Amino acid sequence: MKNVVLNLAVIALLASTFVSCKKEKTFNDELVGHWLSTQVTVGGVNVTSSYAFNLNLEGSQEFSLDVTTTVPLTGKITQSYSGDWSEDQTKQDITLNYADGDKKTWDIVSITETSLTAELIESNTRYQVKFGKQ
Repeated sequence: MKNVVLNLAVIALLASTFVSCKKEKTFNDELVGHWLSTQVTVGGVNVTSSYAFNLNLEGSQEFSLDVTTTVPLTGKITQSYSGDWSEDQTKQDITLNYADGDKKTWDIVSITETSLTAELIESNTRYQVKFGKQ
């Protein structure tokens, strides 16, 4: 009987050790992935039907971004960008360093396992993009 109780205690201890070893996701871990825009607003105006963002943030700190613009009478135009990215957990932002030397820092308004909302203010205009994780 003592052996059974002792064995159960050891098993319980081991089980709690494995549970406590579960790694907490970092801000960086949450950002890495393939994100597609679900809503785009510019200056408070919903322009989702005109703009789409396809953002891929790699664990290697590289990114690719396709911005598709729908123009009446012309159709869809896609611009592709790439470069490196970095995050600042304290500021809750992400900086995209484009291969052409351009640099943009987006504030992360909210992030979950399946969604990301980012904002950029440029020339006194607020750009907000809501993404869904793919």
